[in-house]
Amino acid sequence: MNAILNALLKLLIRIFVPRYARDLEHEGQFDFRKKIVDRRDIDPSVYINVEDNGSDVTVISFAGMGLLYAGMPRFEFRRTLREGGRSYNLIFVRDVHRAFYCMAPDGSPSGLKFFEGIVRDALSQLHSKYNVAIGTSGGASIAFYLSRDLPLHQIIGFNATFPLDVYSSRANRRAALLDFRKLITAPGPYIEILLITFGGRLVYNRMCRLLGEQNVPDITKCYLSKRPRPARATIFYSAGCRPDAEQALLLKDIPTVTIKPVDCNRHNFMADWKRSGRLGQAIKEEIEAGLAAWRQESGNPQDEDVTSVLK
Repeated sequence: MNAILNALLKLLIRIFVPRYARDLEHEGQFDFRKKIVDRRDIDPSVYINVEDNGSDVTVISFAGMGLLYAGMPRFEFRRTLREGGRSYNLIFVRDVHRAFYCMAPDGSPSGLKFFEGIVRDALSQLHSKYNVAIGTSGGASIAFYLSRDLPLHQIIGFNATFPLDVYSSRANRRAALLDFRKLITAPGPYIEILLITFGGRLVYNRMCRLLGEQNVPDITKCYLSKRPRPARATIFYSAGCRPDAEQALLLKDIPTVTIKPVDCNRHNFMADWKRSGRLGQAIKEEIEAGLAAWRQESGNPQDEDVTSVLK
């Protein structure tokens, strides 16, 4: 992205979604230009941060293309996960290229392999018994993709955006652009959905250039190919946001996926949930339910350390 377009995009975000701009600045990610580095200069901490809290439960949080976690800076989402005295192991992963995790740090099209490798290495060091992937938008999509080959037991997604070519389809982009009622009554959500749908198309086009359109992964097929069965998954989606609702309903007939509508007309409903205290509670409830089902299916006793983090 050239300097003029980068500056224009930053200006639009500052005007219409100022909180998002502040959060990106706090994370040092309020810049949409390329961030390719030489393979010899790769700093893993740019892409992954690991916190070993001695727990048997590890939460892997994948940032969306906005490079935030559930719409929040890392420090704020960490605080949300710790509400109620919980102390999970934490892994934070982000794609600074905003390329749906398909671009490696050196700009090569081996990003999916790169991110799978660094998450696998982190999990092998933590030795946890139960691993939960949490992702927002594109972050939820990569969680579903990586669940095929990584030891992930549960996925919690917020407004997942796959298939990306469907999410950012011409019909959804047109609907977002021509939603004049929302423009008048809720200009912030209007601009947010516009950026997501049109930005999603740019990301999809980038993926096609990187991988070749025929090689863009079918995330649903990857998820379903997990053996012996796919990970338990829950997707919360904005019922009042057309592309989010359309995407979620594509998955409603998969037995291992539960979709839960949220009464919201914007993509980032997690910010509202955070302010009301609902976000931390929802994550806790999902992990508790997932753990209970996992113990029942695997015949594992209630491990002292596993249950202690949920008190």
